Amino acid sequence: MPKLLACDLDGTLFYPKQVGRCISRRNVKFLRHWIDAGNKVVLITSRSLEFVERLKKEIERPFDVMACTSANTVYNGELVKDVWMPNDELQTIFEKIDKKYKPIGYLITAKGHPCVTYNTGRAKLFFQIFYHMWYWGQFKYREPCENSNELFLDLMKNGKVYKVMTFFGMGKKKGTLSKEINKELRDNFPQIESSWSLIVNELTPKGCNKGEGLEEYCKIANIPADDVYVIGDSGNDIAMFQKFHEHSYCMAHAYPSVKKYAKHTVSRVYKLDKLVLKGEK
Repeated sequence: MPKLLACDLDGTLFYPKQVGRCISRRNVKFLRHWIDAGNKVVLITSRSLEFVERLKKEIERPFDVMACTSANTVYNGELVKDVWMPNDELQTIFEKIDKKYKPIGYLITAKGHPCVTYNTGRAKLFFQIFYHMWYWGQFKYREPCENSNELFLDLMKNGKVYKVMTFFGMGKKKGTLSKEINKELRDNFPQIESSWSLIVNELTPKGCNKGEGLEEYCKIANIPADDVYVIGDSGNDIAMFQKFHEHSYCMAHAYPSVKKYAKHTVSRVYKLDKLVLKGEK
C-alpha cells in the first residue's frame, strides 16, 4: 500500500534554509526517492498556493498541495477545495481582535493577493523596520507582498480571504503572549480556526486546520490513516500530530510545547528515508 507523507514547509522541509533554493538537496533527494518508490507527497503549509507552485521546479516530481492550512487543496493537479472566510463575520472578528488584543500588524492572504500587510500604527516604525528586514532576508522564500491598509480592508470586505495572521512583536514574551491569545481566540471565535506559530497567530476558515484538512484529503485520495506520515515544527502542525499520531514526526528544533504532541522527533526531513522507507528503528 502506498504511503502518504504530509510535510510542512517553513521550519521543516525548508530547514535548514538555503540561499539559492528553497529545499536542501538532501531533502529533495529524499522526496524524489519517496515518490519514485510509489508513495505520495502532499505539502501542507500556511503559505499561498501561488508560492507552493514554484517548488515544482525544485522537486521535479508530482506532489499535491494543501495551502493556507488546507483552505486551498490541490489533488492530482485539480483544485478540489477552495474555502474562504465569510466577509461579514471576518470584519466583526477583526474589529474585536484589534480592540481587545491590539496587534501591531496583520497579514492577509486572499484570492489573487498572496500577501497584503496592515499596519495598525501601534509601534509603527518598529513594524515597518522589522517587516522590511524580514522580507528582504527571505531570498527565495519571499512572496510578492503589498503593503496597503486600504487594500487590506477592501479584501476583508469584498475578497476571498483564506488566511489572516496577527503580529504582536518580537521576543520570547511575545511568543508566549501569542500562544496564550490563541487559546482565547479559539474559545471566543468558534466560527474560525486559530493556531499559533512563534510570534504570530493564524486565522483560517472553520475546518481549515491541518488535521481536519488532511483527513478530508485522505478520503479523496483513498489513503488509510495507518499509511499517513506527518512532519512539522510549529503550533499549526499540532492538529495533524493528534489526528495521525502513530506516524507523527516533529522537528528537533521545535518548541517543547509543540514536540510533546508528536510521537517522534527528527532533525531533518531526509532522515525519514532510513526511518520509514528502509524501516530502521
